[in-house]
Amino acid sequence: MDGLEWRGWVGRPEGGRLGAAFLISPTRLLTCAHSVRGLAEARVGFSGAAGAGERAKVIACGDWNAPGDLGDVAVLELEAPVQRRPARLAAPDDLRGASRREFGVWGFPARPDGGERHATVTTRAQRSMRDEWWELKPGPGDWLERGYSGSAVYDLDTHEVIGMVTNAEIRDGRAALGWMLPVTRIRHYFEELDDLLPLTWLTPEARRDLRGLLEGVRFTDPLAADLARVVGRPPLEGFRSAWGAVRHVAEGWSAEHLARYLAALGPRLPEDRGRRLASWSGRHLGAAPPRPGDEPASVIVRLERLTHGDAFDLTLHTWADGREGPSLPTERVTKDRVRGAVEKGVADLAPTLFGRDWMIEFAVPETWLGRPFEEWYVDRDHGIQMRKYPVVVRDVERLRPRSFRLDQAHRRWRLLTERGRSEPRPIHCDAPRKGRAFQDLLEANTDYCVLVYGSRPVKSWLTAALNNGVPVMLWTRTPCDAATHEDCRGHRVLDELTAAVEHAHPGDLPRLALTLRKKALTAPRDSPHCGRDLTLLWDDPSRFPDPPLAMED
Repeated sequence: MDGLEWRGWVGRPEGGRLGAAFLISPTRLLTCAHSVRGLAEARVGFSGAAGAGERAKVIACGDWNAPGDLGDVAVLELEAPVQRRPARLAAPDDLRGASRREFGVWGFPARPDGGERHATVTTRAQRSMRDEWWELKPGPGDWLERGYSGSAVYDLDTHEVIGMVTNAEIRDGRAALGWMLPVTRIRHYFEELDDLLPLTWLTPEARRDLRGLLEGVRFTDPLAADLARVVGRPPLEGFRSAWGAVRHVAEGWSAEHLARYLAALGPRLPEDRGRRLASWSGRHLGAAPPRPGDEPASVIVRLERLTHGDAFDLTLHTWADGREGPSLPTERVTKDRVRGAVEKGVADLAPTLFGRDWMIEFAVPETWLGRPFEEWYVDRDHGIQMRKYPVVVRDVERLRPRSFRLDQAHRRWRLLTERGRSEPRPIHCDAPRKGRAFQDLLEANTDYCVLVYGSRPVKSWLTAALNNGVPVMLWTRTPCDAATHEDCRGHRVLDELTAAVEHAHPGDLPRLALTLRKKALTAPRDSPHCGRDLTLLWDDPSRFPDPPLAMED
């Protein structure tokens, strides 16, 4: 044969040709969904072969229902394998050079002889439409007609297939302009095509096993947030499935990024699938997969002020792999006993997280947010302070399920993670402190998700930020008491702190704050440093342990 034995046609079960098709495996062909619209079964044959063809089941893969819809893809499943060599598909990376070559197409227009016709076309990714189709331009003396839909677009020299003809601008029965779906879009709708493409990441067997593990898993908002955390920015398009997101990471980033994303994905799967994914990662990604370091484990200290008296309800939880872990019973303590009770509780719970990347979150009343918790101890007997770990504060009001502050925080946190970088709003130490100006500023600018203060924020600023759902704030607790603010300590610290977090992903901020605190330890004491006395309010609403029964509304 001439190496093109995979070229075929598709028709109605009772006879008559509707368009083209091409063989991609011994039992499957690809064609357009519109060519087999309304058919559960079709008949397929191959160029140059006599006979009525073979019966095939029609499987629609995309979202096509009417002209202009995306996803004009259908699979034709044969009852038995055919003794023909399937088409050789081009690697996605090779499509970049498509504009430098000519390609062949064929079709079955309505002609008395019932035969096929051929045309030469050129195409290029830069001439795309709706990020779906590439423009096809027939060569001199050639044109497209009805009956070309479903034809592979193949290199005339290598016979590699780069796409499939889907439609054309037909006038007076002919078209000088058409469109194709490149293989990179066909696989968007028919994911099993990835098993056949010459991809460069992992082995074909490993990829096939991984795709099978994720079959049927939808791409959800939590998976999108995990993706943004791992690669540093949200994708430019959505995905139809978890496999689409995994493929996006594997083909655009390093193997380490892939391992991290799979580690984050595992806990979101049913338990059995999660175990199988962990086993797969261990076999194919070298060592055992990393734990979900992009969502660090935590000891969460929850401190609720009682309505009457100088007492608090204290509960300590752990958080790991996106869910609550072991916790301690709620304890009622007076104000002077809070620190001792917290230090003992953290010392008791933290060993359950040893060996992981973990942090300490203080969910406390608004008036406690500026306390130097990093100076408290995880091991007082040996003088080991909490500052050896990332320490953040949270608004305990947002841990109440019916809190409007929580609802507001969800909105800005979602925007922040979709953006994938902090983009902080600096608040200068000499900014006006009275009136509703600050409240109105935040309410009018819902994209202000990270605030950096040049000095300890006054109560009105803090309340306004919490009421408007600002999820991240940073400040040094050292006040700026300069007489003038042209080159004051607050301005210098603000500039330094803003620059440090400006491009950071929000998920990296707790560890970044830890790094700044460590740098401040060796900085001259008489010089301002943005890591000295640093408070980070970091309020990820998804880290939401169940409230103790006594605190439920």
